[in-house]
Amino acid sequence: MEIVAVPIKPFGLAKARLAEVFTDQQRSDLGRATAAHTIGVISNFAGLAWVVTGDEEVADWATEIGASVILEHSPGKGLNAAADRVVEVADDARWLIVHADLPLLTEHDIERAWNGIPGEGFLLAPSHDGGTSAFGGNLRPPSFAYGAGSFHRHLAHTRRSPVRVIARLGFLQDLDSPSDYRTAVAHPRGSWLAGEATR
Repeated sequence: MEIVAVPIKPFGLAKARLAEVFTDQQRSDLGRATAAHTIGVISNFAGLAWVVTGDEEVADWATEIGASVILEHSPGKGLNAAADRVVEVADDARWLIVHADLPLLTEHDIERAWNGIPGEGFLLAPSHDGGTSAFGGNLRPPSFAYGAGSFHRHLAHTRRSPVRVIARLGFLQDLDSPSDYRTAVAHPRGSWLAGEATR
C-alpha cells in the first residue's frame, strides 16, 4: 500500500527548544497547527495522509481532521521506530515519511518528492539544519537514523542504492527553534503561523 505518512509524538512533548519564548500551551498549539498544515498539504496532493503515532490523543486528533492512523508497535521508541512502522505497513510499496513541522510546505513540494522517488531507491529532502524533513523509498532502507545531523547519516546508509536529493524551501524550513519561527512567519508562505501561538 502506497503511503505518505507523518510521524507525530504527543503534542505536549514537542518543540522543547521553543520553550525559550513560548509557554507549554503555546508550543502545543504550534505543534498542532504545523502538523495540521502538513497533513492538509499531503491530503490535497495524495487524497489521504497517514499519521503514525503511539499516542491516543494524537490518534484521535488525526482522525478528527481526516487523516488515517498507523499505530506504533512500541510507543515512545522514537522517530526511527515510527519510520520502521511506516515501511512495514507500506509492504514493499512506495512510501514517503514527512516531518510534521514544515510551515512553508506546499503541494508542489510533496509532488516533487513523491514523483522523485527512484525505482528501487530512495529520496531524501534535508532541513536547513542538517535534519531529514522527508525520506521516501520503494524498499526498506538499511536503517533509519533520525536526530541531529540525520541527513548525512541517511545519505551514507542508502549509498548502495539509487538516491535522489531534493532541496526545496518547504522541506528546508522546519520549526525547531525561536529563530526558525521568526524566519517562517516572515515569509509570505508562513504568515499564517503568526497567530497560532496565541489562540
